[in-house]
Amino acid sequence: MGSALLGMLLLAGLGSCAVGVEESSGAPATENGSVRFGVAVHGSNLDRLETIESRVGSQMGVVRVFTRWDTEFPSEDVTQMMAEGRSIHVSVRPRTDNGQVIPWSEIANAKPGSVIHDQLTTWVEKLAALDGEVYFTLNHEPETRDSAANGSASQYVAAWRTTIDLLRSSGGEKVKTVLVLTRRPFVDGSVIDWYPGDEYVDVVGVDPYNWYHCQGTERNWTDPEDLLAPALGFARSRNKPLAIPEIASTEDPLQPGRKADWIDQLGHVLAKPDTAMAIEFVAWFNVDDQSWPDCEWAYDSSSASAEAFARLANQSGHG
Repeated sequence: MGSALLGMLLLAGLGSCAVGVEESSGAPATENGSVRFGVAVHGSNLDRLETIESRVGSQMGVVRVFTRWDTEFPSEDVTQMMAEGRSIHVSVRPRTDNGQVIPWSEIANAKPGSVIHDQLTTWVEKLAALDGEVYFTLNHEPETRDSAANGSASQYVAAWRTTIDLLRSSGGEKVKTVLVLTRRPFVDGSVIDWYPGDEYVDVVGVDPYNWYHCQGTERNWTDPEDLLAPALGFARSRNKPLAIPEIASTEDPLQPGRKADWIDQLGHVLAKPDTAMAIEFVAWFNVDDQSWPDCEWAYDSSSASAEAFARLANQSGHG
């Protein structure tokens, strides 16, 4: 199905959803009890974001923004996204664009006047100065091999605490901190090794994926409820809301339409009142990073998936 025709069908069949934010038990909920919904798009590009929004017929509530240590921030696109009323979730990876790793120990022990302290101060002051709702993560998924060169779990915790102390002392008290891990630490219990403490974490975050076989593994097809359960249980045990900054499912080559059904199932899970009240936001991972080319994360990997995504986006909150 052509993109123009798909957009017309989605816009005709699904109206936009205007909602507000209501505080309850530490987590925002929309007036109709739905979960705030958003996306991650390649390069935090406004054109890509608006293309998705035009196809589903409503504006995203939150946008995932990935940055590195020396990334120019905020970009013009991010500034415009916020000016138009979207929230952003910023992840800063302590690694430069040319691959230089900034060890967590150097961040944790940075002294005023040092290069690292000056760089960290620049980051937190930029975050504090943003006009709008901002979520912040230092080095998402620190437990993965992509971050192994940065240091140990204890060094990560120390770097997180140093960063958040500096953020709050620099006028960034309104910025919400989100600790983001993959699903595995919530399953095996190692989450506690990476947890900086209740006073340093506003929102617990998890990036769960239905990988199935797309990594070349023989993993089972995993339903959304099973994917979310371990992290949701941990967040509730800490009396914290849960964010899902990245989520997606691959296609099943042998069962066309299975991914669309999975997206609909995710919608059913998020529509449960107790779940909706426990979740801060959800963002679909729509980034083509080519790390795993067989993993079809794009919301429109099939026409059925695109239609299911539109249903999910329009049932969810955008305020």
